[in-house]
Amino acid sequence: MNSLFFKFTKFPLPKRHSAVYRPSFFSSLASQTPEQWLQSLGVKALPVKSFSFQFDRSSGPGGQKVNKSSSKCTLTIYGFSKCNWIPQDVRDQLMAKNFRYWAKSKDRIVIQSDKTRSRETNRDLCLEKLVNEVKAVCWFAKPVSAVDQQKWETVRRKTNDSRLKDKKLHSDKKQFRKKTDFF
Repeated sequence: MNSLFFKFTKFPLPKRHSAVYRPSFFSSLASQTPEQWLQSLGVKALPVKSFSFQFDRSSGPGGQKVNKSSSKCTLTIYGFSKCNWIPQDVRDQLMAKNFRYWAKSKDRIVIQSDKTRSRETNRDLCLEKLVNEVKAVCWFAKPVSAVDQQKWETVRRKTNDSRLKDKKLHSDKKQFRKKTDFF
């Protein structure tokens, strides 16, 4: 009976959003390194259509408004380990460093916000939380300059020389303790 109902409806049923590539977004991603992607990451650069937003009843301040309206926003990204709009290096770092919003058992990212009485403001706050947390957790080593390499090499050499000198002094001290037989 359900299939008959869906077959004869006038209006198309809403489709669930999934983490699917958008061709224009993918082409811009392919030309960037993970470092460049992380640097250019912002709320406006996110593929919002690949997220799932759910609005529920909020708690906390807001009076009767929050009790009657669904203003709390829950952002969910399903299949995070296969989420292709995030570069693999960034995903690996987020998973290895126990990304705060990652639900490991269900392989999804879940972020909630109910700070304000407005749905749209809470939605924007969820996106900001995502961007800020990704930027806080991920980092990439910058190339080391020749001057810095030379400085660290001299420090390494001096440390090694000092260690060998202390080792020699300790050895000499032990040698003096030994009794020597002259006959």
